[in-house]
Amino acid sequence: MKLLKKISLGILLICIAIFLCSFKTAARKKQALVLHSYHQGLNWTDNISEGILSVLDQNDDIEIIFEYMDTKRHSEAEYLVEFAKLYDLKHQKNLFDVIIVCDNNALDFVRTYYRSYFDKIPIVFCGVDQFSSNLISGFEQVTGVTEEIDSKKTIEIALQLHPKTKQLVVINDNQTKSAILNRNTVRDVWPEIDTDAELVFLENLSIDELVHQVKNLDPQSIIYLINFSRDKDGNYISYQESIEIIRKVTNLPIYSSWEFYFNEGIVGGMITSGFKQGELAAKSALRILNGEKASDIPIIKDGYNQFKFDFEQMKRFKILPRQLPKGSFISHQPPSIIKQYQTSLVVMIIFMVVIIFILRYTTIKRERNERRLKKINEELDRRVAERTKEIIFANEKLELQTEQIIKQNKELEHHRYNLLELVKERTENLEHANEELKSSRNRLLHMLDSNSDGVWEHNFKTNEIFISKTIWDKLGYHSVTKKDTRKLLCKVIHPEDLIIIKQKDKQNRSGKSEMFVIEFRICSKNKTWMWFKAKGKILDYSEDGKPLNMVGTLIDINQRKVAEEQIREEEKKLRVSEQRWRSLIEQASDEILIYNIDGQILDANSAACKWLGYKQSELLELNYSEIDTVHSSSKLHTYRKKLSTSNPSVSFESVQRRKDGSTFPVEIHLSLIELQDSKLILSVGTDISIRQETERKILNAVINTEESERKRFATDLHDSIGPLLSSINLYLSSLGKVKTKDDKDNIISASLDAVNEALVSIKEISNNLSPHILNDFGLEKAIQSFTNKINVSQAINISFYAENMKERLNHQVEVVIFRVVTELINNTIKHAKATNIEINLSLEDKLLSLIYIDDGIGFDSKKINAGTSSGMGLYNVLSRIRSLNGTHKIKSNPERGGMMAVIEIKL
Repeated sequence: MKLLKKISLGILLICIAIFLCSFKTAARKKQALVLHSYHQGLNWTDNISEGILSVLDQNDDIEIIFEYMDTKRHSEAEYLVEFAKLYDLKHQKNLFDVIIVCDNNALDFVRTYYRSYFDKIPIVFCGVDQFSSNLISGFEQVTGVTEEIDSKKTIEIALQLHPKTKQLVVINDNQTKSAILNRNTVRDVWPEIDTDAELVFLENLSIDELVHQVKNLDPQSIIYLINFSRDKDGNYISYQESIEIIRKVTNLPIYSSWEFYFNEGIVGGMITSGFKQGELAAKSALRILNGEKASDIPIIKDGYNQFKFDFEQMKRFKILPRQLPKGSFISHQPPSIIKQYQTSLVVMIIFMVVIIFILRYTTIKRERNERRLKKINEELDRRVAERTKEIIFANEKLELQTEQIIKQNKELEHHRYNLLELVKERTENLEHANEELKSSRNRLLHMLDSNSDGVWEHNFKTNEIFISKTIWDKLGYHSVTKKDTRKLLCKVIHPEDLIIIKQKDKQNRSGKSEMFVIEFRICSKNKTWMWFKAKGKILDYSEDGKPLNMVGTLIDINQRKVAEEQIREEEKKLRVSEQRWRSLIEQASDEILIYNIDGQILDANSAACKWLGYKQSELLELNYSEIDTVHSSSKLHTYRKKLSTSNPSVSFESVQRRKDGSTFPVEIHLSLIELQDSKLILSVGTDISIRQETERKILNAVINTEESERKRFATDLHDSIGPLLSSINLYLSSLGKVKTKDDKDNIISASLDAVNEALVSIKEISNNLSPHILNDFGLEKAIQSFTNKINVSQAINISFYAENMKERLNHQVEVVIFRVVTELINNTIKHAKATNIEINLSLEDKLLSLIYIDDGIGFDSKKINAGTSSGMGLYNVLSRIRSLNGTHKIKSNPERGGMMAVIEIKL
């Protein structure tokens, strides 16, 4: 019995197991990881997330996991290491089917830890600025959406909408790699833009410094906001906070290329959409989840930029929609009057059509009945003599028809009554609409009052004048009524201006002009004259065409008039100083030329005529590019465009050609002369042929001495380390021959001492040797190794980029460029107090170019270029370059900070 129970229990368990196995395991949801570079709550990040969710949220079999790196607020190397540990802890067991990587920092993280966490997982990137194939090298399955902001189109449309612009002010924090690249893009495309405006950068500033500089910008400037999310002190600022800070301290037009600034106070621009990038990336990810390979999906490079403008900002700067590029998106644009009253207009049109139809139908019906009656009467007259019965029948028929006509007339009368009621109702609606128009007119007056210093209204019929209380308060008069206004104005307006005002008023009353524009003076309560500008237009006319009412604005222009008077006084002083300046130019021993923006020589001193071998009349027929043998006309024009009030001088070296064809080297100093109606260039040239020859001889001697000293150090290394290594070899050889433990310990101790001594000697000598990595692997690897060692300290961040450096260069050139880079870096670390260094090395058409940029405190570059600086570091750098017949340009300013060195060597 027990055995039977056990058998039954076993059979039951087997059946249950078979039953359970017959059900397939529920399919696992596909997992997609979205790795954001920044934090949740940032507009840009949230827009990308919304774009991704708009595609992937429609699929129930996809689980989306978001991860935020928060590098906008924390970008330190230690933080990124800890984030990697946290990522490993959270997701080491997650088997993701696809990863969407948002922005450059996230892509850098995936590239760094690709083999550890992301190996063989398809990658879809978006929001990657300055994309190149190097950023995804080593990835097996990758596609994505690039991020190419079109700064050029944004700047071009901004300059087109504001043609009187004198300065384009670029605001950029310059704290991130992406910010630096975007700044460089603006700098690169600027020469391609046809404009006389000056390009100015506001970067590496604290918040207070930014507010101060923005407050003091030229009124004819426009602002191009790239990014300001971290000030120079490292404080994080949200996008909304940064645009709000700028908007509060300036009334200048602001443009940008980023969607997170749109509808926050900017006019607009060619806007890059984070939502659209997220949507496109999600569509590529969905294709991967549906079985396609990432490598078969092309990388998307467009479709996320669009011209967008804020209608409220367009109204501020009087920009009309027809001035915008075709296809532009305009936010906050109110509907047209036709659209506002579309329903009412349709109802009125239908109503009129119905009335016309009824009237026409009634007329046709009446005419038809009249013709029918006439025909019946004729038929009755014709048959009256023939058949009496037919007449009686016809009369009865006529009576019947008459009753029908009466009935129809009653129906028509009823319709007419309904139509009259409908007309009455429409009339009441029109009267109500008229009341609304009057209310709108009052609102318009209030709007004009709020958007200007004040408004005024002149009723020609009653001859009453109304002026806003704000104007009377500004003049010091209080409690002025409409009745008192006309009498008071005749007393306080300047007599000369009053005559002109009366003439304008006469023209308006006669209908010759509907506009009223005049500038005039009013005497204030404290007996001072104040200037105002009145603008007005006739709004209402009588039935016979006579003007009834004029409305306008009144603007205080007193400050402008005072400024114009000061300008006239300054012009008188300039004429006196011009005579003194002419005397100084003729007495100068250096070459002095004055030419216009196009390079046409307008004046030359005696020294210039003597150096170049021309008469003054001959020089005045030349363009400066005809005597400069080094720089093209476009390059010289670039130098001239750099001159401005904030950057009053530019220096560079060149070679000039005399009249007899001979040449000589010169150092040129350009200065800007701003006149009332034009800009001129003052060029001061100094002959530097003797100085160059001396520097070349000195530098060749220095290089030979340095290389000889390095060879001597190498000999010392051989002589000092060799004996120690031989001793160690002897000790180790004898170790197997001794038997006692004490002897072995003594040999081992002696060997350790020799090894330690060898290590100390190597450390002392290797610091003086030429880097072996430069000799073995070339210039690019040597600089990369040097910068990596400095980056380990985390005291300063160095970014190094190299292009077309696959082939080795001449040894002397590699040595000089390596020493120049190390000298510049050491100088920055010692003196500049910088936090970032950017180095770009490239080779194109046998022209080696080195661009070195830091964000330090700056210095007076004129002293370095002139050789009058007390320090030898940068002067030695310039001497090394000149020894290879290369050129150099160093720009820095202690007020704005930063330093940029551009070095070119023709191989």
